Amino acid sequence: MLLVLVFHFDLVAGSKAGFIGVDVFFVISGFLITSILKRQLDDGTFRIPAFYLGRVRRLAPALIAVLITVWIAGAVLLFPQDFVELSKQVLASQFYVANIYYWRSVNYFGLGGDDVFLLHTWSLAVEEQFYLLYPLMLMGVHRYARKYFWHAIALALAISFALNIAFVARKPEATFYLLPTRAWELLAGALIPLLASNWRRSRGVDEVLGLAGMALIVAGVVSYRPDFRFPGFFALLPVAGAACLLLCGTNRPTGVSRFLALTPIAYVGKISYPLYLVHWPINVFAHRSLGEEYTLAWRLSMFGLSFVLAAAVTHLIEDPIRHKRWLRLDKPLLGAYAAGLAMTVLLVFLVAGSDGIPQRFPAEVNRIASYVNDRSPPLTECEFHGQALEPIGSLCKIGASGKPPTWLVYGDSHAWAAHDAFSQWLAKKGVAGLFIYRHACPPLTGLHLFGDKGGCFGFNASVTDLLAAHPELGSVVLVSTWRQAAEGFLSTSSDRRLSTKESLALFDVRFSETVKGLHRLGKFVIVWEPVPGARGSVPLALASASLEHRPANIEIGRDQYRAENDFFFAALQKNRRFIDATFSPSEALCTSGRCAVTINGNPAYFDNSHVTLSSAPFWAEMMRRDEQQTKAARDEHQP
Repeated sequence: MLLVLVFHFDLVAGSKAGFIGVDVFFVISGFLITSILKRQLDDGTFRIPAFYLGRVRRLAPALIAVLITVWIAGAVLLFPQDFVELSKQVLASQFYVANIYYWRSVNYFGLGGDDVFLLHTWSLAVEEQFYLLYPLMLMGVHRYARKYFWHAIALALAISFALNIAFVARKPEATFYLLPTRAWELLAGALIPLLASNWRRSRGVDEVLGLAGMALIVAGVVSYRPDFRFPGFFALLPVAGAACLLLCGTNRPTGVSRFLALTPIAYVGKISYPLYLVHWPINVFAHRSLGEEYTLAWRLSMFGLSFVLAAAVTHLIEDPIRHKRWLRLDKPLLGAYAAGLAMTVLLVFLVAGSDGIPQRFPAEVNRIASYVNDRSPPLTECEFHGQALEPIGSLCKIGASGKPPTWLVYGDSHAWAAHDAFSQWLAKKGVAGLFIYRHACPPLTGLHLFGDKGGCFGFNASVTDLLAAHPELGSVVLVSTWRQAAEGFLSTSSDRRLSTKESLALFDVRFSETVKGLHRLGKFVIVWEPVPGARGSVPLALASASLEHRPANIEIGRDQYRAENDFFFAALQKNRRFIDATFSPSEALCTSGRCAVTINGNPAYFDNSHVTLSSAPFWAEMMRRDEQQTKAARDEHQP
C-alpha cells in the first residue's frame, strides 16, 4: 500500500512504478480468499449467501462513506460539468464497474489520469468482479471434480496470463483494466496454500524466499521504464515477489515476516483498505486546488492526512460494522447497503438531470466554467483511423461550398479544435479544402508515437500519398501542438520510448524532411505555430478566480513560451525556404509580454491549450491577417 501512495503522491525519485503495489495487493487478496474458501468447502460450511454478505460487510461501509464524502466535497468545490462527471464516477465505483468505465475513458499512465477523482477504484472493481465469479467456479470444481481443484486454478491462471501477454501490446488499456487479463495475479495468490502445504522447506529456504520476495518487488520499482508494456511479463516481478513473501511466512516466522509484523507496519496493513480509498481523492482535490503550488511539502501533508482519515474510517465505520458492533444482523445490513445503492443512483440522476446543480454558483461563474464544453464536435468522420483516403470525395470538406478542394488542412487535435476557424478562413477566401486529423499525431512523415501501434506513421504516410496523387491540392496547412517532441513521445518505433533528447532530434529531422517533401511536390506550405496555452484549465481557473474575486494568474510569459518551443522555432527557421507562410497564435495573444488566455473577455481555450469553438472568427481573422502580411513582405522583396 505504501508503494501505491508514494507513487500517487510523487514523493521520491524512483517511485514511478509504485503502482505495482496494486499487483501485490491482488496476490494477497487471492491468497486470503482461496484459503478461506478451500477450508469452508472442505468442511462443508461454505454458503454463497454468507460469502457475499461477508464481502458486503467487509467492503461496502468504508466505500460508501468515502464516496459520500467525495460527493459532498464535489458539491462544494466542483463546477457543474465536473460535478456531473464525478457523480458518474461515484455510480461506477459503487456498482464495481469503475474498471470498465475508466477503460473506455482514461489512460492510467498520464493522459488525463491525474485529474480523475475516483480512478483508483478500478482495482476494487476488478477484485469484486473476481469475487463474484470465483467462488462459483471453486464450488463447481469442488463438487464435481474435486481431485482437479488446484489444476483448475492453475489452468485459469495460465489462460488469464496468456490473454495478458496476447493483448498487452494490441489492447493495452483493456489489458490493464479488465478482469480476464488481471485474474492471473489473484490466482497466483490462490496457489500459495497448495505450495505451502506440499513443499517442505527448511528455515534457510524460507529466509531466502522472504529476501527474494522483497528483492523482486524492489526490482520491479527501480527497473520499470515507461516503454514497458504493463502488466505483460513485467508484472511477474511484483507478483512473484508477493508470492514469495506470503510463502516464506506459512511455515514459521522469518526475518522478513517478523519485520512485516512490526506494529507500525501491521497497523498500515490494518487500515490499508480505507487508506487506499481516501488517498487518491485527497490527492486529486489538493492538486486541483493548488495547481503549480502543489509542492512536495503539500504532497507530504496530504500523504499524512490520508493516514489520519483512513484511521478514522477504520475505527469509526469499518471495524464497528465488520465486527458486528453495528448492524449485527444480516437483514439490517442488507437494508443499509440497498439504501446506500439507492441513494447513489438518486444523487447521480439528480446531478445529471440538473446539469450539475448550477444554482450552487453565480450565473457568471457558471457561464465562464461552461466554456469547458465550448469545443468542436467530435468530427469522427474527419478523423483518420486507418481508412483509405481515396476517393477524395469521401473526405471532410471545409471552406466555400460548391468549390473544388484545392487546400488540405491536417494535423493533430489542435487541428480538430480549430476546424471551424480553418473553414471560415477558407470560405472568406472563396476557396475550399479537405480536412483530416488524428489525435496526438503531429503532421510529420516517417515517425511513430510511442504506444500508438503505428497509427501516426500510417496517418502521415497516407496523407503524403494523397497529396502526391492530387496535384490540384496545391496548398497544405500543417497544424499541431508540436509538443510531442519535447514530451518524449516521438519515436522510430511505436514500441520504443526515446529519451527527450532523442525525441527532439528526431523531430528536427522529420520536420525538415516533411516540409522539403511537400516543397518537392510543388505545394504551398503553411505551418501553424504552437498556441501559447495556459498553466491550467482556462475556464475552470477563470471561474474559480471570478468566484473568489481574485486574478487567475495562469498566463504564460512570452519569453517562457519561446523558450519552451525553442526546438520548434529553430526547425522552422532552418527550413524557412521550404515554408511559404506561418500562422502565429503567439503574435495574436502575446502582445504584452504575457500570453492572454481570453479573447474578448471569454476563455480562449476549453482546457489549457485547445482553442474554443466560439473563438473561430478570431482565429480566422488572424489567419487572414497573417496571410496578407506574408504576401506583402513577399511582394516587397520581389524586383
